[in-house]
Amino acid sequence: MSTQYNSTDYASQFSISARLIILLIGIGVLVSTFAYININSGVQFLEKGKPDWNFPGLLGIISSAIVACCLFFAFRSLPHSAHASPSTDREGRFIAIATTFSGFVLLLSAVTVLLAPQVLNETVREGQFVGFATDFVLLVALAYFGLCIAYSRHASNFRIFGCPPALVFAAMFSVAFLILMEEMSWGQHLLGWEAGELFAGNAQNETNLHNFATYKFEAAYYSAAFAAFVALPFFWPATDNTILRSLSPFVPRRFFALLSLPIAGLLYEEWNILLYQVWFFLGAAIALQLVLEARERGRSFPAGGMLALLVGSQGVFLIFGSGMVDGYELSEIRELLIAFAIACYARLMFGRLKTSQRSQA
Repeated sequence: MSTQYNSTDYASQFSISARLIILLIGIGVLVSTFAYININSGVQFLEKGKPDWNFPGLLGIISSAIVACCLFFAFRSLPHSAHASPSTDREGRFIAIATTFSGFVLLLSAVTVLLAPQVLNETVREGQFVGFATDFVLLVALAYFGLCIAYSRHASNFRIFGCPPALVFAAMFSVAFLILMEEMSWGQHLLGWEAGELFAGNAQNETNLHNFATYKFEAAYYSAAFAAFVALPFFWPATDNTILRSLSPFVPRRFFALLSLPIAGLLYEEWNILLYQVWFFLGAAIALQLVLEARERGRSFPAGGMLALLVGSQGVFLIFGSGMVDGYELSEIRELLIAFAIACYARLMFGRLKTSQRSQA
């Protein structure tokens, strides 16, 4: 594999063995910390509850921050480029506007938790505004993925392992459709039927699969969203590797990570879970790095603003989150923002396909 290193990047000098050692240290710290907390406090890996400020909770915070730093340096050491994936000025403007919206949602959530937690609860309940907004945004994503299928027939540079681009976007459409149907309980919330005996073990008596193992599904869904929309765009390497270069058209530019950064926050009842803490601290490290890079160009406000929002809002949630009625409210806001990130991604792919089509004409 031929790799181009940036001599000014302090991390690019790390060897592969050094990166693996750092990664293994992070995994070791995470596993040993969980084992200690589990043995001494009996807390399970995905067990929710109020933020713990006793020794086990503080140990978890410190360990999660260490693990996040290990992940950051292990992957940041890969040679990278701000434009490792193809992008346009129009795409950059769209990401900036979308980032402003997601930042506003995060700010509004913090203000509502601080001043009117009852209003937040009423807004996120089943059949209320946040649920309908999430469904609508996922429908927008489906519409754009559908357009991608239609426009991708002649996009030769959007092939993965030789698969036709239409097939790749059809797979994305299918995943978004599955998420939408699960959110809607396959129409139960609209039509109002009762879940049958087949769903007797469902935690909320709904016609869906994810509530058979809610905490595990949430951990997988939220982690996949963080990896796809925050970590992947930021850490995507600049390389001449044939496989990675073939994937680059599907990777958003690095500042897409800012748009999706609120996914790493919005924690209250999940705060004690080490996995979520790692995502939070890793998200903060990514935002800080983007601030430092943007300062060199004299445009640090978007990244700095989002970093301040992420850290400041999380402080509000931890201090005042006990005033929320049910405690799950922030998870519903996170799911809305994940749907928004999916829709933004679909819109970016459609824009890239149109640009590719024009260049080939």
